[in-house]
Amino acid sequence: MNPGISISPTAPAANPWRLRIAAAGVVASALALMLATEPKLAIVWDEGFTLGREERIRLWIRALRDPVAFAAAWKPPTLELVQPDSVPLTPPRPDQVDTRAELFEPRTLAYFWPFAREEPHGHPPFYAILGLLGDVVVPSWAELPRARFGPIVAFSLLAGAIFLFLGRRYGVWAGAVAAGAWVFQPNLFGHAHYAAYDAPLTCLWVAAVLSFVKALEPPTANARLRWGWVALFGVLCGWAADTKLTGWFLPLPFLVWSLVVREKRAVRLFLVAGVIAAATLYLFNPGWWSAPIGGIDRFLRSNLSRGKTIPIEVMFLGKIYRTPNESLPPWNTLVWTLFVTPVGLLTLAMVGVGRSLSKLKVDPFGLLVVGHWSFLMLLRALPNTPGHDGVRLFLPAFGLLALLAGLGAGAVVERVRLGRLLCGAALAEAVASTLLMLPVPLSYYSPIVGGLPGATKLGMEPTYYWDALTPDALEWLNRNTPPGGKVRFSTFPTSWLYLARTKALVPEILPGAPGRTIWYVVQNRPGSMRPVDREILARMRPAYVVEKFGVPLVWIFPDPFGN
Repeated sequence: MNPGISISPTAPAANPWRLRIAAAGVVASALALMLATEPKLAIVWDEGFTLGREERIRLWIRALRDPVAFAAAWKPPTLELVQPDSVPLTPPRPDQVDTRAELFEPRTLAYFWPFAREEPHGHPPFYAILGLLGDVVVPSWAELPRARFGPIVAFSLLAGAIFLFLGRRYGVWAGAVAAGAWVFQPNLFGHAHYAAYDAPLTCLWVAAVLSFVKALEPPTANARLRWGWVALFGVLCGWAADTKLTGWFLPLPFLVWSLVVREKRAVRLFLVAGVIAAATLYLFNPGWWSAPIGGIDRFLRSNLSRGKTIPIEVMFLGKIYRTPNESLPPWNTLVWTLFVTPVGLLTLAMVGVGRSLSKLKVDPFGLLVVGHWSFLMLLRALPNTPGHDGVRLFLPAFGLLALLAGLGAGAVVERVRLGRLLCGAALAEAVASTLLMLPVPLSYYSPIVGGLPGATKLGMEPTYYWDALTPDALEWLNRNTPPGGKVRFSTFPTSWLYLARTKALVPEILPGAPGRTIWYVVQNRPGSMRPVDREILARMRPAYVVEKFGVPLVWIFPDPFGN
């Protein structure tokens, strides 16, 4: 089969410079929107861990610049946002960090680079390295928005790349809808703000798809590979593997697609990109430098044994599953996609699937996108796969769904008289859905299931990430907690330590600290609620509730324990 992926045969002619200017506008608009809404979004569960790990890297870089001065002032912090290692790790002494050579010792690297090993440090470090972009570009910002800056920039750049890529091949409406589906899918929009792993992985996955196609586009009639794009593809694959275990599976759909369409050039592409990806993986993971084979072994054993180390309970359609030991139903990803995708975008994406399958021979790009989307849906549906936190663990599938929505929009505009109007309506619904859900976009559910109230009645979790502990809720706690009073939380991610350190939350929060507990805070995550929390909900009246469309997301109760 002829690859034929350089351009759709039905793509209308478009001025390339106008498209580039429009793509730059998409990037600027997305970036402005993300930065404007960032302060509205609460710090979430995993962000405290990210901030702690980024601080460790920051200290290592500082030591590398001037080891003697660093060692003279070095005192390991007594209270960190990084979780303690499962096997206690002693911080290095000043005499162990006073030369550059010592900073590359395995024990020193293990302390300053707490990544890609036994839980709770199972994820590799690229997402944290990306978060340090804020140190360079906006060093005066507070720690949290500074750490969010890198992921936000990556997400905004991908919006422009998606618009330009599909706009050139399938028309401006295809590019606009794809970019809109990328920015205004509420879960993508929410996660793209956070200093965490899933949105960066989604950006890398989609960028890898685009760069793979660009590498295969023949610049001349002899159909040679474009080696710059091959190199970028290899780097992106390496970064994806250096972000989460899921990223290690990124090459598989490309391999299958290449076999299906008989793309002979793919052999050379994979050989070169594979070497670049492996080099990138190790280069950006200093913890593995002294033990390249052992590091991979520790990483895989850690990530493939999460059922023993961090099982998490989740409620799905009214039943509580203890994942990953108890698997969600194999069709859970289809249900989640139906439940959390705006109706118009979902409809256009399904049109895009149909369009892709009907044009396999003339335009296999659609098959590539469908293959990646299907693979991600199936991967999360496998037995003993972690299934908590809504769609977070297969978030890249929604990046591919945005591309499919763009393909569907191109087909609709081409074949339906009111196609532009329908595409505009789909975009308007997505924009409204996202903005109306602020500041809790992760609690979005589609009108198909009656929105958040309907999904709650069906037995879905209204929230899971502590994203509903909004600035208003923090202000209420600060205002209504007397001096010396304490606030207690039903769960305690280290994000709370950041709130205390920055005085966003003024009352004492450490469980062992002196003082009387005044308030007890619970989030509406039914799957993981303890029996005592259910009892409190049944017998007590909250003093303050964070809610959306009548559904409580966070409750603040007077102290129920008499402490």
